[in-house]
Amino acid sequence: MRIVLTGAGGGLGRAFWGACPGHHDLEAFTHQELDVGDHHAVMRTVVPLRPDLMVNAAAFTEVDACETEPQRAYRDNALGPQNLALAARACDAILVHVSTDFVFDGEKGSPYDELDAPNPISVYGRSKLGGETMVRAATPEHVVVRTGYVFGGGKDYVTSQLRTMAAGEPGAGLVDRRGTPTYVRHLAERILPLVLSGRFGTYHLGGPETLSYFELLTRARTLGDLPGPVHEQRVDDLGLPALRPADSALTSLFAAEAGVPAMPPLDEALADLLSAL
Repeated sequence: MRIVLTGAGGGLGRAFWGACPGHHDLEAFTHQELDVGDHHAVMRTVVPLRPDLMVNAAAFTEVDACETEPQRAYRDNALGPQNLALAARACDAILVHVSTDFVFDGEKGSPYDELDAPNPISVYGRSKLGGETMVRAATPEHVVVRTGYVFGGGKDYVTSQLRTMAAGEPGAGLVDRRGTPTYVRHLAERILPLVLSGRFGTYHLGGPETLSYFELLTRARTLGDLPGPVHEQRVDDLGLPALRPADSALTSLFAAEAGVPAMPPLDEALADLLSAL
């Protein structure tokens, strides 16, 4: 299968690249090599390759920066996916578009499934919902993958805090915001099986437990016997520009039926990450 990957320089892009079996023909583009927000560049670059599958891991994911740069957020997170969907339609490719738990407001009180109505409370969440909407409108042969609290990609919050704690310095994590922490490698490994099921639509692929970042870092500190402590943070004390859902945990009604393997235990994910630090 000929695959085009966008956002190849990010944590998920690199993880998908590493998880992709060698018998597939993978063309990978970083943001510097292909700006998905540039419609003409996307059509000029992607369509002649005639891919069977496109995987979009490109996004403007800095939640607070999206609040202060909304034009960029909507360009990268909504119009970018539209450009890729139009390219996919032009060359009869399947498009996998990665979205976020931040399309929900966090008020449900239990994990969100694929049939729950989105209600984003930040520019980041709205722009990502816009991307989902654009993809669905442009091409029927799509898979929207919602995930959240992704860690292990190298530059993400959790990995940076664990490096700090491993060096004996204190880490910190929010105690009053919760989600389903998702190990980037485990997420990447499940994208192709979902595509190969041939069952298009929207799927939630999140980690196996609901935790705050404070709880996640505390768990990792214990597993890795890290010398640095973990301090509690509360969102109201940080003065962050963007609102964040109080509990955006995800669950799936459909992934198992589509043949997607269950996520491994969280401790297994943390142990793998700690061994690589």
